[in-house]
Order: sequence, then C-alpha cells, then structure tokens
Amino acid sequence: MKTWETTGLLCSTAFWLLSSCLTQQSTSAQTICEPDGNYEPPSSAYKTIELENFGISVDIPDNYRAMKRQDGSVEILHPDDYQWIQCIVNGGSGGGGYYSETIRLVEDDMTLNLREQAIELLGDSLNPNANQILTYENNGISGYIVTYISDYSVSFLGIIPGQSKLLEVTASCDCQVEVQDVTEVLNRIRVLR
Repeated sequence: MKTWETTGLLCSTAFWLLSSCLTQQSTSAQTICEPDGNYEPPSSAYKTIELENFGISVDIPDNYRAMKRQDGSVEILHPDDYQWIQCIVNGGSGGGGYYSETIRLVEDDMTLNLREQAIELLGDSLNPNANQILTYENNGISGYIVTYISDYSVSFLGIIPGQSKLLEVTASCDCQVEVQDVTEVLNRIRVLR
C-alpha cells in the first residue's frame, strides 16, 4: 500500500468514526422534565422548618419540600414540583409553570410607609385600582396582603418583631391564586423568640 492510500484510508476511517460519534450524540435522547400530573394532596401532618435568618419558623405539610434559592428566598414546594425542578437543575429540559409559596426578606424603604411599600413592591403603583389591599395581623406578624388584578400572584409584606428587614410571602402560579393561599401560609408562621 502506498503512503497516499494509507493516509486516505486513515482519514476516511477517522472521518467515519467522528461522524458516528456525532450522530450518536445528536440522536441520544435528552431527559424531558414534566410533572406527572399525579398530585397527591398535602399531608394532614406537618413539619416545622426554622428559618433562623428570617427570625421565623413555618409549618409545611410533611410531604412538601422547602428549597433555598440563590437569592436567599425559600420556596415551599409540592413533591412533584420539587422533582420537576431537580430534573431541570440536573440538565433535563422542560417548561411550564408551577405553584409555589415563596418566603423572603426585603429591605425596608424608610421613605415610604408599609402600605406604600406593599403597593410599590407587590402591586401596581401606577394603577392602584388594579390592586386589592387587605390588612393582616396574626402570630405577631402584621402587614398588608396585595393581590393584583391578574390573579396569578398574591403577596404579603409585613413586619417581623426584632427584624430590620420586611417579610414577603408570595403564592404564585400560572393559574389563579387566592388570598387564602397566602393567609394559610401566614397562619402557619411563628416568630422565633
């Protein structure tokens, strides 16, 4: 065999091997992340999650999970939604929304009163009539619940005794959310002493 024939054979073999590898990579199935739709109800038994940085504890259903996010907020998730998020975090693909309850601390703007901050942060300050604003007080926590006309989220902004930041609790979804969704979470929050 001549040198050019050997070189040609090696090049064509290398090309065939390379194209086989590329074809296998492009046709290998990527994990598709989607909720199975089999949503079990929240457990009637609860567990307490202490959020020391927030100065509170919250009771969540035993079958639910709490997930700390990079921004410091904590999401309370149904087990199927938690698994869906973990699938995406691990490289799977998927889209769509999910229901979550999020607890976070926000800076107190001393130039505005609490009601104005709630509208500014959680509602529509340009169109205040688009907001429903309710007063809330329970378990040592007081503030305002704001719901926007779209009904996709309801949020609370309030004061925690002994905390310099404000507490925000939001229930959100790509579905209708009720004021009751936030008040149920707020009723399970206690101030740590």
